[in-house]
Amino acid sequence: MEDWKQTVAGNLAALRKERHLTQAQLAEQLHYSDKAVSKWERGESLPDLAVMKQIADFYGILIDDLLRTQQERDRAAAAASAPEQPLQPPAENAAPPAHCRTRNRLIIAGMAALLVWLIASLIFVVLDTAIPELRYGSFLFLYALPVTAVVCLVFNSIWFNPRHNFIIISVLLWSLLGALFLTLYQYRIWKIFLIGIPAQLIIILWSRLRPSREKQQNHP
Repeated sequence: MEDWKQTVAGNLAALRKERHLTQAQLAEQLHYSDKAVSKWERGESLPDLAVMKQIADFYGILIDDLLRTQQERDRAAAAASAPEQPLQPPAENAAPPAHCRTRNRLIIAGMAALLVWLIASLIFVVLDTAIPELRYGSFLFLYALPVTAVVCLVFNSIWFNPRHNFIIISVLLWSLLGALFLTLYQYRIWKIFLIGIPAQLIIILWSRLRPSREKQQNHP
């Protein structure tokens, strides 16, 4: 409370002196005695709220200005004169552009596909080093192709266009049949490819299926 008295007292005296008024002249303007003005400026008493409003209106300021120190008034004036800065959303919350998301997804899918071939290469190197007489170690790469097709099928179903899945499934079918044929080449089981003909036709017919109208209405 004493701090407020001294702050108001100092502000009243400073404002009066800025206007080059005597205590008597100010008292006349406020319709109060010069003794009351003197007590206010010495901090012996505080003017009531109505008088403070009258004083603030007389000086063209706010009541709050009478309760602020000089430093607080300077900071408020500097803040008021500073140009407003437009609000910027936090950079970490901004969503990446669509083309960046697509590129990142392609890179991740490509890394997953290459990981299949990396694993196949590691297994081949280990087997060829540990068992050099192994004749069919290179067949690992034959099966890496259908496994890669499975990986691409998963990522395409999650992130990309599932309507292209029939192409990936076709690659999976024929690469798997080819790997089995080459693995069992000594048995000349070329007839295994006959399995792929009806299977491919089923894949093509499946790719032609379209959602029913009722389903489209239920899931716009």
